[in-house]
Amino acid sequence: MNTQPKGYRTGEEIYDNISCDGFFNMNAMRIQTTFPPIGTFTLDSTLGPPPAQQQSQPPISQHPPPIGIFDANEVPEIIQNPATIGVFQSNSVLSNGGGSGGGGGNNSSSIFSSQSSSSSAANDPSQATRETGIIEKLLHSYGFIQCCERQARLFFHFSQFSGNIDHLKIGDPVEFEMTYDRRTGKPIASQVSKIAPEVVLSEERVTGTVTTELRTDCANNLLSSNETTGRISYENRGECFFLPYTKDDVEGNVNLRAGDKVSFQIATNQRGNLGACHIRLENPAQPVKYRGVVCSMKESFGFIERADVVKEIFFHFSEAEGNVELRPGDDVEFTIQTRNGREFACNITRLAPGSVIFEDVDTTIYKGQVLKPLDRNNATRQTNDPLPGRIRYRAADYSEVEVPFGDKDQKGDFTLRHGDWVQFLLATDRRDQLQRATSISLLDETFKVSGEKREQGVVASLKDGFGFLRCVERNLRLFFHFTEVLDTSREIAVNDEVEFTVVQEPGVPYNTSRLHAIRIKHLPPNTVQFEMLMASNIEGSITREAPKSPVKSQDRVEGGVITYDHGDVKKTIMYFLKDCEKPPRIGDRVRFDIYLVKRNKEFIAVNVQLIGQLQQLHQQQLQQQQ
Repeated sequence: MNTQPKGYRTGEEIYDNISCDGFFNMNAMRIQTTFPPIGTFTLDSTLGPPPAQQQSQPPISQHPPPIGIFDANEVPEIIQNPATIGVFQSNSVLSNGGGSGGGGGNNSSSIFSSQSSSSSAANDPSQATRETGIIEKLLHSYGFIQCCERQARLFFHFSQFSGNIDHLKIGDPVEFEMTYDRRTGKPIASQVSKIAPEVVLSEERVTGTVTTELRTDCANNLLSSNETTGRISYENRGECFFLPYTKDDVEGNVNLRAGDKVSFQIATNQRGNLGACHIRLENPAQPVKYRGVVCSMKESFGFIERADVVKEIFFHFSEAEGNVELRPGDDVEFTIQTRNGREFACNITRLAPGSVIFEDVDTTIYKGQVLKPLDRNNATRQTNDPLPGRIRYRAADYSEVEVPFGDKDQKGDFTLRHGDWVQFLLATDRRDQLQRATSISLLDETFKVSGEKREQGVVASLKDGFGFLRCVERNLRLFFHFTEVLDTSREIAVNDEVEFTVVQEPGVPYNTSRLHAIRIKHLPPNTVQFEMLMASNIEGSITREAPKSPVKSQDRVEGGVITYDHGDVKKTIMYFLKDCEKPPRIGDRVRFDIYLVKRNKEFIAVNVQLIGQLQQLHQQQLQQQQ
């Protein structure tokens, strides 16, 4: 007695019609006139046999087709039922531009009309030029496209995608028009559409169960195609079918387990083989734990940056277990629930700091040149691109590579300029394999190559987060931020000798701005000299005593005066008590050195000593030697 449930077939009946790669072979079904799965067929079956076979086989109309195989006359009647899974009308595929082309059911393109439509657009000068590119990154509500025809990376908003955004993945080829942002004037991508792949997708999503898991231990790539392919079962009109899938068909960085409930679309390739794609985990057999980092918080909710995909997920404070107060930067673990078509993070537990790792940092030190520095005066720059900076370097194969970087990738928040030479490390995101430059430090050869004017000075005073420098070549003291110190491993202190660049205060009108010191580099002790020795052991007489406190008049400090002979000419030079061993009196003969003050180009007398004192000292030294 047959105990099989109604609608099920034996394994022998099903697998007689399965090709070696696990897909249903429609041509074999047509010849053998066996019963294939409902709604599965090749385009050959709808268009009739090839001309060479039409004489040897009776007309199709004389033999009613088996279930699941339809001729060209029957297809339009069946296609009227939009809920029929896997049924496609050949005429509609050829002519209808609104079919499912891999970008979702809203506005997808036919694989047969994509080339002709693009060629007609190229011939029509009134239409905008369409470019092609690859989806490089997808974030919460926007993404970036790497252009194929030129070196450019364009921003696009999800509202500019003509399709179901959930079906768009990193690496997908797209077509778009380049326009300009009306607010910022920057080039962006608009009218983005996914380029039709070599498969046709069903418009409806199907639910099923994972029956065979993917093998993940594929060391040295020795596993066969059968071992790297999973199986999903689903029911249609009382019959059970099995569809293959690969790792690339699963949305998100999740591992499907046997028994997991999933939703997916049925894909038919050009040979008529069926498979599952755009697979989403809906109800796992075992609760799946995800990890991430709390990235932002509001009054009663926040968002977690997920460690498995480049995506943020919403959470409510009440979902934190044990009434734990979460803060931005906390590493957390959570489960995901879907409510009203939206994902929520639930059962949130805090992890030890450092538990969540987003990227791997290579230890190789690279050297490159800054193509695009960060615009620190533009507060809205991160809304368009979280990694706005660009560095170009030469790879191991001598090819030139361009990598992005962001705010947190410099060793300090010092100012970078276009053309600067830097050294850095490469960090690779585990989720999308995107590389960026990090641990960026400025190289000394930058100042040698660029010819940038550098000045010297010492730290005069320090406040909370800023300080002032006494300059060698300027009378004014220069303001600086601690963030401009290049060596972040060293704590800045008063009297530190430094080298720096002077610029106008950024982001402030010129007439109201003040000078700032940037790109501050520490120097070895005794490097900075405020005066330069011009002559030594000069003799003269005190003609005006120096005041105990220097008098400042008309931006000039007044001191004492020494008169001395320079050939046949008598000259005067200023001196200060700080440069005298003992305060001299008017008429005293003194010996001194002449120094040039760099900041005002004036001469002063330094190391001032009384000649009478020198003679007494000399006599005392002779007596001691005797």
